[in-house]
Amino acid sequence: MTDNTAFDYPVFVGIAYLFLIGYLFRTLFVTLKLPAAVGVIFSGFAFSQFFQSDLLLARDILQELAFFLVLLTAGLEIRLRDLKPYFFLMALFPATCELLVIAVYGHLLLDFTKIESLVLGVVLVSIGDGLVIPKMKEFGSVFEGHPLPRLMFCWAPLEASYCLTLFGVIVGLAEPANAPTVDIGVLIFANILRLIATMAAGALLGCATGWLVSRRTKLTIRGKQIFTGASVESFLLVVAVALIAFGLGSEEKGKAMVPMGFSFGSLFQKELLVIVMGTCFAAVADEKILHEVESIMGGVWVFGQLILFSMLGSRTSLSIFPKLVNFLPIMAVGLTARFLGVAMSVGMSLHLDLSRHPFQRSTFVHDVLFCFLSTIPRATIQGALGSVPVEQGFFQHSSNRLHVEAFISTGARLYIFCASIGGMFLLDYFGTMICSATVDRPPWNSNDKDADGFQPLDTTLEAFDLDGKAEPEVTWDSNVLSAMALLAKEYNVDVETVASAMTRALALERKASDIEADDLPLDVGSARARHSVNLGRGMRLNQFECLGSVMNSAAKNTGKGEAHGFYHNYPWSDEEIT
Repeated sequence: MTDNTAFDYPVFVGIAYLFLIGYLFRTLFVTLKLPAAVGVIFSGFAFSQFFQSDLLLARDILQELAFFLVLLTAGLEIRLRDLKPYFFLMALFPATCELLVIAVYGHLLLDFTKIESLVLGVVLVSIGDGLVIPKMKEFGSVFEGHPLPRLMFCWAPLEASYCLTLFGVIVGLAEPANAPTVDIGVLIFANILRLIATMAAGALLGCATGWLVSRRTKLTIRGKQIFTGASVESFLLVVAVALIAFGLGSEEKGKAMVPMGFSFGSLFQKELLVIVMGTCFAAVADEKILHEVESIMGGVWVFGQLILFSMLGSRTSLSIFPKLVNFLPIMAVGLTARFLGVAMSVGMSLHLDLSRHPFQRSTFVHDVLFCFLSTIPRATIQGALGSVPVEQGFFQHSSNRLHVEAFISTGARLYIFCASIGGMFLLDYFGTMICSATVDRPPWNSNDKDADGFQPLDTTLEAFDLDGKAEPEVTWDSNVLSAMALLAKEYNVDVETVASAMTRALALERKASDIEADDLPLDVGSARARHSVNLGRGMRLNQFECLGSVMNSAAKNTGKGEAHGFYHNYPWSDEEIT
């Protein structure tokens, strides 16, 4: 909660600010080689000084809807084959280490009760999946096939769901106001039942949606096809069902839509329900349908990120910063425990040779550092849970409850500011260095060519010429040349400039012994007047043009003047929003 003052001016002006100024802040930060998400967070903080009244009232809903898109995106990208033992070890063990250390610190040094300390730990510990998932999507597109971004992409939502489940268990022990007294055994059983019911309902909704959406064009009335089969139609149906799932686990004014009955709270955990629904949809739906939904989701997420990060920034208040000194020791001991937990998890995966783990002994330090840096950003869970102890009146039988509630709420807000901004700076800089240094390692699930979730351009997509007219069958070669012609037209440069950048980008991703950039023949002459192509999954506008990162990396390794000028003239293409 922040002390924002609401102003009465047209809501459309406020929305325009979120999109336009948020994007301009993002562009400025990218130009300065800073994390793009941090720029949007700062634009949100500036907006909090003159918040439009209707948007201020709707802030929680807007942030929750943007977070919903994060959950659905993660669910669609997770593959059931990815869920191996090492994956659960990595997602749960480091978080548990950090949680327990923070709880011990609170109990011994802050004189909190055990339950108060556990609530503090659960609120502060979770990875910021709303920040990390988009960044891993960027890394996965730039360093295609690299296993570490893919691991963190799956890790983040699982850890967040784990922390939310723990919070649900602890709520019953925290004695919230007006809550019925519940036996501890009943509480544990209720949370186990909630987990099982959520998994079952998510699997049912996801599988049913995947099967029906893939076959919807076969439904006819009097010989007339009902559904058009358009990709936007697939996206609409999937999002609608996912919103239903999100609603089934939601509570309105303290009342669950589907109550547990014998215990307080909902029968379903809404965040996990959306993730499971998306994962099961991806497992059942036709590959073409899945690609269409993911492609459109990338465009929608452009707006989702501006909303999410702006809303996070708007919750920051300068009045809390004098209290930062009280939380720096907590951050230090917590992150130390997290680092040790990550190192132990990677070491155990290697020592026990857990099935299909992506780690290598030669890159042990790189792997540990990358995973640790990826867990530093915090935002989404802290924003969702930080104010709950105050709002629900936790610790009713504690004489110190008001101080503890305020301390937890303030800590969550400081974690959001410090860990989101500082964490994204570290991840953006050092994460890129680590991925570049280990780019030659075996790709994610190298024995399964379709398992990595970052498939290349779909060659079966319909091609279009530069005027938008459909062209018949095209070959892979013509697709490549067409894509280069389209990029050249889009950025007003020569096709040779695009070719130079792409050949060097390819050389960066391969061993020097395999291929040299200058040895790559590329006939661009016929590309000028022929085809263009729907770039779909491979080069879509996914989180603000991750293609720019690849081309910028290539520019650093080229000596051609015109290619260098291209990147100098378009610095904003360096990075997608994180």
